Amino acid sequence: MTVTIGLKDRAATHATLVATLTPDRAGFHLYSVDLPAGGIQGVGRPVSVTTRGALTAAGPLTAESAPTTLALEGTGLTLPVYPDGPVTVDLPVTVAEHGEATLLVGYAACSKSVCLPPVSGHPVSLSIS
Repeated sequence: MTVTIGLKDRAATHATLVATLTPDRAGFHLYSVDLPAGGIQGVGRPVSVTTRGALTAAGPLTAESAPTTLALEGTGLTLPVYPDGPVTVDLPVTVAEHGEATLLVGYAACSKSVCLPPVSGHPVSLSIS
């Protein structure tokens, strides 16, 4: 997974954190930010971004694209997923004047036939100046 992070619409102490998560393999999707933290019956993990340090979340994490539903054959489960490929999420944040921020990124990536191990709390550093 490649994760790209940046800030947009910065005005004094507020901005929008933008994170784009791009699966390294074609044909993989990510689960919706609206999926419960533990998935549905343990299946799936939502895209998540939490902040520490010079950035503080000031609202909910939202995705720039709408999820679709994926019915898992033979399980009776239907999960909200994004279309295969990159997913961009936005998080309104309060910005300290300067300093270091640590973003904790979580996700699970799956294809039609295989799921990669879920990632929880992967740290990404961002300098605020």
